[in-house]
Amino acid sequence: MVYYEHATNPVVFGTLLTVYYSAIIIALIAWFWSSYQYIRKGKYRLKKLAGFLLVAVFLTSLSGARLLDKYLYLHSPVNNDFCMTSSCVLSSEGVKTYNLNTTELERLGVPSVGPMWVYTLYDVGPSYSLGINGQIKALVVVRPLLIVPAVEVDVYQFRGTHFIGKQKFYVVWPQSPGNVLSKKLDFHFTVLILKGGGGGGGGAA
Repeated sequence: MVYYEHATNPVVFGTLLTVYYSAIIIALIAWFWSSYQYIRKGKYRLKKLAGFLLVAVFLTSLSGARLLDKYLYLHSPVNNDFCMTSSCVLSSEGVKTYNLNTTELERLGVPSVGPMWVYTLYDVGPSYSLGINGQIKALVVVRPLLIVPAVEVDVYQFRGTHFIGKQKFYVVWPQSPGNVLSKKLDFHFTVLILKGGGGGGGGAA
């Protein structure tokens, strides 16, 4: 099942998808186009290239994190939290709602600083590998790295009020965020897109 009230819309998802996959390519094209006359003379204007890429990488990492939101939030019964410190993660809504053990969470290691979003996954659905229904219970911290085109994902599995393990992985451009989530967590993640008052669905993009 999914939480339909957490579905996205085609404009938001389409924009994020476009930025994620095209920002770096557009930056390279813009550099080449604006520097062509110099390149012909052997002057590559590398500082300008670095500037274009810095902006593109920032946008790619940030949009990758927000794309992950569209998959994760569907399976979260509580609101996600935006945090800048580990103390915020430890007091996030999912931790409080399920009375999760913060001492165990600290022991497993929580990102200390930086922009990050916290999700509490609590749902039943088909596994990615076998298609057999199973339950997923996890606190997930998504942190865009911003200076590289990648997103860091920390997954803390819990049972009852206790954490039982941690998994860390990265979504690196141009990997598909939905596919990486599905493979790493062995849970079939989809994106649900609602148009106006009607409904619609989608697959891992």
